[in-house]
Amino acid sequence: MSKKSTRTKLTEELKVQLRTEFVQGIELETGERQQYSIEDLIKKYNVAPATIYRASQAEGWKALREQFNIELQDKINAERQKMLARESVRFDDKFMTKANEVIDQITYYLQLNEDAMNDKNNPLPPTQILALTNSLLACQKLAKISMGEITENINVQSTIKEAEAFNRIMELLDTVKTERLNSDSESLH
Repeated sequence: MSKKSTRTKLTEELKVQLRTEFVQGIELETGERQQYSIEDLIKKYNVAPATIYRASQAEGWKALREQFNIELQDKINAERQKMLARESVRFDDKFMTKANEVIDQITYYLQLNEDAMNDKNNPLPPTQILALTNSLLACQKLAKISMGEITENINVQSTIKEAEAFNRIMELLDTVKTERLNSDSESLH
């Protein structure tokens, strides 16, 4: 009497299929990759366990799987870096655009202030001018950061520049006040 085996015969084609599914797994519709264990493949294809274990050991399936996973992760990382670089450029472009918009607004208010001084009207108070100059410095920092420049030197020197700018503005306001007092008797508000 002979016993007939109910197991599937391991052909070369089936062995390649099993190795591929063990090493690479399969990509699901969700984009995720499912990898199978040897036991999963034995159940899925109804192949004799000893036959698959022997083939996997002889061909180094585990080492192939590790190498595949390393290469796959490297590919994913490279794609992610490219995507992040593109996103970074778009992000920096937005900052540059916004910095330019703020600079245009500050320029507008400074022009209004200059017109008010020329027409001998009430100019902006020194605190508002200081706030505008601080906003310009912040725009400069944003622009430099978005261009990839280092801003540490700006941080160190900004206090000095702010103080110098504020002193120049105060001197200018004192001059305007003196000229107004000397030119006519209207009081300053």
